[in-house]
Amino acid sequence: MPWRSCRLLSLAPYRVLPATTGGHWGIVHMHDALGRFCQDHVLGTTDNGSSDGFAFELHRIFPPSPFRYRPGFGLQPALGIAHRFDATHIFCDHPYMAPLAIRLSRRLKIPWALRCHNIEADRFQGLGKWWWPALRMFEGYALRHADAIFFITPEDRERAKKLYRLPDTKCHLAPFGTPLKEAPQLRPELKRKLAKSLGLNADIPWLYFLGVHSYAPNAEAVQNILRELLPRLQAAAFSCEILIAGKGLPEVLKREIEATQTAVRALGFVEDLNEFLLACDMMLNPMLSGGGIKTKAVEALAYSKMLVSTQNGAAGLLPSVCGQNLIILPDGDWDAFAAAIPEAARQRTEVPQAFFDCYNWDAIARQVLQKLSIL
Repeated sequence: MPWRSCRLLSLAPYRVLPATTGGHWGIVHMHDALGRFCQDHVLGTTDNGSSDGFAFELHRIFPPSPFRYRPGFGLQPALGIAHRFDATHIFCDHPYMAPLAIRLSRRLKIPWALRCHNIEADRFQGLGKWWWPALRMFEGYALRHADAIFFITPEDRERAKKLYRLPDTKCHLAPFGTPLKEAPQLRPELKRKLAKSLGLNADIPWLYFLGVHSYAPNAEAVQNILRELLPRLQAAAFSCEILIAGKGLPEVLKREIEATQTAVRALGFVEDLNEFLLACDMMLNPMLSGGGIKTKAVEALAYSKMLVSTQNGAAGLLPSVCGQNLIILPDGDWDAFAAAIPEAARQRTEVPQAFFDCYNWDAIARQVLQKLSIL
């Protein structure tokens, strides 16, 4: 089958619109790119917002409640939608709807693919959830029954192959991407504009960390900035602005930031992310936990920011396509991490075009459809 002839029935039973997190955007951008090349009918929850402006068609058939995970729930409306446009493939985000995907695949006699954003059992084990062993069994069941699996990172692919005894032939990569097709032009005036509105110094490097801070690994990263990196940078007399962007910052960290007396600024939710990223110079990514690729890292590199990261924070990235913009330090080696920051701040390099050839969403979607077309 020509890959542009694929017609997808996609299961994404979450509220992803309006997108407010990297996980949301990972689903929305993927299906928007798929929809530019083929028909993509996404089955989502009734609490989703408008999908106007995106290339996929959204069908709100699942309730925003745990009932949607009951095996086979939503089968009849899904079958009706699939028959209306003669679906050729089923594409499922996360393993949780695998029972429905399997039943649809058997009834429609078409293959189904699973997109794994993480090794979910590992992620919940790391978060201390007592029920992770049950999830391990379910996740293995889902992966073994899929006709094709798309992993976000090479590390997850290799881990899953060994853990769940999966054949190499059905394990593929589909990383988190970027809408950008080339590095954006530098706009120094944006830094001065933001400096004036936020009361920042435009003449020194701006270092930032961005994320939803109610997510424990992100909160831990902010803690590492405050307790490990800031004291070392101050001891080295390195002048910079450290900006913590994103919602959900715990009160204890807000108080710690206030105690730095403006050495670190908590900006909260950033309305114009494009303007913010263009103004900043470097991203700090001192993460020690959390699975999968860090979407914020892909975003930073797409904007040609210098990225100083722990090994955990750089998981899933391909250093070979990141040029000089990616600096990876061992997890927990805060002396080395802090020492790398001033040197990185002196660099002004543009991420190579190879990065966009690998991480642009359209390129990723084409690769996914080419794999699906031969099932």
